[in-house]
Amino acid sequence: MENEIIIEQVSYDNAEQTRILKACLENWFQNPKDLHLTNPSMVYPFNFNKWLDVYNSNMDSITYIIKKNDWIIGHLSIQLRPLMNSIHIFHVFINRENRGKGYSKVLVEKILKYANSNNIEKITLGVVKKNSIAIRLYKNYGFKIFDENKVGSYRMKLDLDQSKNL
Repeated sequence: MENEIIIEQVSYDNAEQTRILKACLENWFQNPKDLHLTNPSMVYPFNFNKWLDVYNSNMDSITYIIKKNDWIIGHLSIQLRPLMNSIHIFHVFINRENRGKGYSKVLVEKILKYANSNNIEKITLGVVKKNSIAIRLYKNYGFKIFDENKVGSYRMKLDLDQSKNL
């Protein structure tokens, strides 16, 4: 699998990358269930400009895409929280045709390596309660549920100084 995939960092500040991301996200989120699993606070139909306004204009974030045979099949963003020496994972998504093949695992491992190389102490994320596959994935890496957020999703965290997965 690793020989056929590439992970690239992209930026919503780059016009060409934004155009491509917009096309991917608008295609992926034609299904309201996919949008809800990725972000329960976004209203269907998906609005790319709102996505940008809410999540990428007011925070220090990094976005990665995962490509298979030069096609973007997934997306993951992290919010950098330097004052807390932590990062927050958000918007993890693999397109329907490529789910169940380990690509989310590849993205999570990319973030774990990023955190390790930047001496990050904690990673947090939110996950919809019904997304048992994602919850199991995160628990396999040592994430623990510690709360529920205001939209009813679980809040999970991984304290990296206690992690044996890096």
